[in-house]
Amino acid sequence: MNKIILKIKSLVKFMLFRFVDVFVYSRERTANFGNKNRSTKNILLVRLDAIGDYILFRNFIEILKKEPKYSEYKITLIGNIMWKELAETLDKEYISEFIWIDTKKFHRNIIYRYRILRKVYSTYYDIVIHPTYSRTYDADNIVKMSNASEKIGSMGDLSNISRWQKRITDKYYTKLIPAQKNIMFEFYRNKEFFENLIGKKLDIAKPYIKLPTNYTFNLKLPQSSYAVLFISASANFRKWNIENFGEVAKWIKCNLGYEIVLCGGKEDMESTKVFERVYNDTYFNLVGKTSLIDLLFVVKNSKMIISNETFFPHMAVALNAKNIFVIFNGNHFGRFIPYPREITESYFPIYHPEIEKDLINYEKLSNMYGYGSQLDINEITPQQVIKTIIDNIEDKYDD
Repeated sequence: MNKIILKIKSLVKFMLFRFVDVFVYSRERTANFGNKNRSTKNILLVRLDAIGDYILFRNFIEILKKEPKYSEYKITLIGNIMWKELAETLDKEYISEFIWIDTKKFHRNIIYRYRILRKVYSTYYDIVIHPTYSRTYDADNIVKMSNASEKIGSMGDLSNISRWQKRITDKYYTKLIPAQKNIMFEFYRNKEFFENLIGKKLDIAKPYIKLPTNYTFNLKLPQSSYAVLFISASANFRKWNIENFGEVAKWIKCNLGYEIVLCGGKEDMESTKVFERVYNDTYFNLVGKTSLIDLLFVVKNSKMIISNETFFPHMAVALNAKNIFVIFNGNHFGRFIPYPREITESYFPIYHPEIEKDLINYEKLSNMYGYGSQLDINEITPQQVIKTIIDNIEDKYDD
């Protein structure tokens, strides 16, 4: 019964959004918008997923812009407002215009949705490119409503969209780039898309971030070696218990002598009280105090990172950080974690015991957990994390 109700709700929302689409199209087509008679060529690049996804994708913007076939095009990026600061700081050299979307509002608020679609439709683009493999109806809808003669997307999967919706939205594109159906690490999935789009092998081996040179970092960090503990995540099931972080921090301080820097979002500020009770020592509390650009500098100067599986470890890998220890419940195994060894040898996942005992069966695990996991992250113990540090830090740490 619940499945039937959900399907009805999904269908009602779909029809409501279709009405908004028709209204935008009928209202704006008669206005003086979308003028094709201009000297510049325009590409609209659509990317609405999360911060970690953006980090694994962003280097391909530079590649696209420098490709002779597309070098004369101006690129407009329509992106998730969550990573606005990163993109506008790191990629403004390649992006001529940014359009930012609050994805939650876009999905729920019809007036907000109308305004965004009206803005998208009001400019003519020669090409729209939507590289995301796990497409959503919302992003596909933006492609549909874009005023462009060529619309290119990934063949995609059914991770974020139902089969009946995908049958409809596939028709919004003039070209769908083929993609292998097997589970693939997400950086390689992006590489696969752009190699097929451009028509040649690309000389890029890993994601990378260059620190901005014109940014003033004003937060206080330890003068001596420090470990960063990142306690935040996008969902509660991906957050390791804060008391566990406190136990690991206590071990790091006592056994390695590193100062402790605690980072996380504003929603994690209350958790620091529990951390202080368990840790019971001095530390640098940056929870809720850092911007995304601040975090780049915090990571770059660290000696060790202990983090939930979220965007933070992706940032660390792109900055070529060492001793990255990542706690996760199996969610997206094979797609976002573990990192292939050819990308980095400094990334050490701390697996849930159910995964740990079956690690030799990588394909089986990726098929089981590649699109979600019900495993309890708090069944990973502090002792398991400490053991992973002991087993790996001596070989990987270079003072």
